[in-house]
Amino acid sequence: MAGFMDKVGSMAKKAADKTGDMVEIGKLNAKILSQKQGITSAKEEIGGIVFEKFQKGEEMADELSKLCQQIQNIENEIASLQREIQEIKE
Repeated sequence: MAGFMDKVGSMAKKAADKTGDMVEIGKLNAKILSQKQGITSAKEEIGGIVFEKFQKGEEMADELSKLCQQIQNIENEIASLQREIQEIKE
């Protein structure tokens, strides 16, 4: 009977260890996600600065100008679609 109780105790300890590991992994994954969000936020800020320079007519690399032009075209399309929606509502 003692052998059985030892096995049960061992299994319980392993389960507790696994649970603890899963909690720790969850915390680490949350930290990783937070760091990735920080990167995304910084990239968005960089993009905002570049786009603002584009709108002011400041000189920049051709590839950046093309991307900014693409954003501007999309914004124009969105504005057009919003006007269509407004016309339908009226």
